[in-house]
Amino acid sequence: MKTKLIITILITAFVSAALIGGCAPGPVEIEEVVTCKNVDSEYMPVEPTTVFPSGTNVIYVSVKIKNMTTEDKITTKWNYLETGQEVNTTDFTTDTPGSGYIGFSLTTEDAFPSGRYNAVVYLNGEEVKTVEFSVE
Repeated sequence: MKTKLIITILITAFVSAALIGGCAPGPVEIEEVVTCKNVDSEYMPVEPTTVFPSGTNVIYVSVKIKNMTTEDKITTKWNYLETGQEVNTTDFTTDTPGSGYIGFSLTTEDAFPSGRYNAVVYLNGEEVKTVEFSVE
């Protein structure tokens, strides 16, 4: 009887500690940014690459995020480095806090011009990661 009481107290203490501090989400962070040929249904990268073939008309960036809240915003700016032109800017916010992958895409009706590009990823207005890629 005494052993059951001690075990119950210990379990209650561990559960309480986990609820108070151990399970609280940490700060939001971007863990990974990958250019790829596609993303799956959960926006994980499919065929990661930094070199896209001539004739490509869509390029994806997969961003792995941790502890995103409804107040956070991720922005991706796409640039054509050959001319210094900003090609597109896309913002992402969520109604469902959590962790996982977010997919961004850049699409053109025709093929992208050959050359060097980058995608700059911002978290709440702060630059976090730049990935470079090319179309050859």
